[in-house]
Amino acid sequence: MSIRITSFEGHTFRLVADNNQVSERRKYLRISIILVACAVLLGIVANAAYTIELAPGFQFSGYMQNRGYNGDGINTTYKPERVALSTTATLPNDSLIYAEVNYHAWASDRPFYLESAYYDRPLGDGRLRVGKGRRLTFGIVPTFTNRKTSNYGIVSEAATQDRVEAVQYTVKKGDIDWGIDIQRANRLGTRAIGEIPDEADRNASHTVRHLCMREIRGAPSHELELSTRVGKSWKNGLNAGLSLSAAKLDDRDLVALTTSSSTNSLTPGATPSLLPAGTTNDNKLILGLDFALKRPSGIVLQGEAFDFNVSKLNYNAWYLLLGLERPNGWKFYTRYAEQNMDVAPTTNPLSWDVQQTVFSIVQPLNKNMWLQYEYEINSEDTDTGAKVDNNIFFTEMYFRF
Repeated sequence: MSIRITSFEGHTFRLVADNNQVSERRKYLRISIILVACAVLLGIVANAAYTIELAPGFQFSGYMQNRGYNGDGINTTYKPERVALSTTATLPNDSLIYAEVNYHAWASDRPFYLESAYYDRPLGDGRLRVGKGRRLTFGIVPTFTNRKTSNYGIVSEAATQDRVEAVQYTVKKGDIDWGIDIQRANRLGTRAIGEIPDEADRNASHTVRHLCMREIRGAPSHELELSTRVGKSWKNGLNAGLSLSAAKLDDRDLVALTTSSSTNSLTPGATPSLLPAGTTNDNKLILGLDFALKRPSGIVLQGEAFDFNVSKLNYNAWYLLLGLERPNGWKFYTRYAEQNMDVAPTTNPLSWDVQQTVFSIVQPLNKNMWLQYEYEINSEDTDTGAKVDNNIFFTEMYFRF
């Protein structure tokens, strides 16, 4: 598309807009209008109730996130982040079936994603859960309520973020809680620190990838993984636990650790591999320590630390979070985190130690709507010492219904 403008002096100016860019903007405008309209409607519903009961024993609920981003390498931009829809079927004997589907408007290739689908029931002194969902048996379960910030942060990304396909058993007796699971093993993958969805050009030079335990869609692990956690609670509001996760590395992951290629996610841009060729150790063992404390005053303090032994690669990740949750619904959090790879840095960003500081404020609008203001300050120890500009700020409007 082009527009031709001729001035009175006879000079000609031409404004050119890329047709694809215009088409993309129109697409996002249409999506945004639909989501805003839905948000208004859902907000009315949300004021009245948390869930909609479609039939006796069957409930429908969900949430919506819309964000305005600003950060290094980009001007302010608006993104409809996600819509999540879930159903819960209550069955006899205190059992239930739960399913959740997420929709990402910016993910044009695979916008729909099955987040959870499991059956949960009492068994003995505890509960048995079979299917796909949050891992309940390793570290702090990073639900929205537990992690406090909207973004997961580098430690949860590295260790606990992704859902698992598992058989899980959890027990709470008095002040002791414990759990164990057998799951399809997580694979080795990456996430981008400082990423803004659907901004490929900006993200190419303003993000840093780091090593994470992932559910790889379309290429699941061929191995099983065992996870377990034991925790204890105290009357002062403290809960602390020890976790362990063990598995055999998937053969493809061992190859990815020891081979460099442009198609290997663990060697972005055909950078050097994390381990030398010929490494045959296929063990994966992760140890974790976590604690969470909430006082009647509203003070929140929590943290996690993980020690990763992945073949011959030994590294760690940890964070501390301090917060204040006011009776009027306002919440204030700050979190500092590190992932330390304990290897000599190369041009491969997965070999870099990374640090992240987050400031987050939650402003309540009503019991099911709030604004969250979040600023991520990211840094890394690169092979050259140069800083990657990958800080981001976003304002999120969250609707729960």
